[in-house]
Amino acid sequence: MTHEKSINQLKSEVQYIQEARNCLQKLREDISSKLDRDLGESHHRQEIQMVLEKPNGFSPSPMTLYSSPPEVDICVSEDVDSLRKTVRDLLAKLQEAERQHQSERVGFEVTLSRYQREAEQSHLALERAEDRAEQKEMEVGELQRHLLGMETEHQALLEKVREGETALEELRSKNADCRAEQEKAANLEKEVAGLREKIHHLDDMLKSQQRKVRQMIEQLQNSKAVIQSKDSTIQELKEKIAYLEAENLEMHDRLEHLIEKQVSHANFSTQTWAKTENLGSVRIAKPPNPKPMPLIRVVET
Repeated sequence: MTHEKSINQLKSEVQYIQEARNCLQKLREDISSKLDRDLGESHHRQEIQMVLEKPNGFSPSPMTLYSSPPEVDICVSEDVDSLRKTVRDLLAKLQEAERQHQSERVGFEVTLSRYQREAEQSHLALERAEDRAEQKEMEVGELQRHLLGMETEHQALLEKVREGETALEELRSKNADCRAEQEKAANLEKEVAGLREKIHHLDDMLKSQQRKVRQMIEQLQNSKAVIQSKDSTIQELKEKIAYLEAENLEMHDRLEHLIEKQVSHANFSTQTWAKTENLGSVRIAKPPNPKPMPLIRVVET
């Protein structure tokens, strides 16, 4: 459950980074289109000025509608070049940050996948070890019940042996000349010998079962030790995954800080260029643009 939550959080962060990249691409296109539009308007004003200065046209006047001082045109051209250079530098820095973040994200995903595979393998091995331990416990319980039955039978046989020996002693104490009693004593001796052999066989079986029980207990203890080792390995993997998630969150905060810094710098350069253009115009009242910058709108959202 924790692994699925970490994977879902990583996917949401990757989707958020992709959306930020799309917004930055849109800002790049808007800045390029604005620069091209402003350069086209400047070129259009220069063509009108050249037409007005021709001999067959109207005489030029210092207060012409589309005229502007040369110093203002030079200042506007320099601002445009400076703005282009600033935009190129910002785009280069942004692309470098995106490449670095992409490589770090790929490395993080590879490491996270490897840790997840190791955790799943450890979990499967732990389940198999637990199944084996449970099976061993059932076998040990069955052997213990069987051993208890053999001990009960052993006690019953010992009681019969004691009864036979008592009866044999009683027959020996009686008249030794009685043939019937002698035959009975011989039969009792044979029975006692058979019971002793059976008891010896049962003793061997009891010792063998006791050795098996000890082996089963040792195997069960080893299985429990393996389970504890797997638990510690899974805990270490969880700690590594938590550390990688914290590192990814810090990298995400650094990327947001870099984007905010670049947006603030681009907004300041655009406002400076607009103020310079308003100072250079004489009678052209350029309508203000009420629409905010696209990236500023994205950041505010």
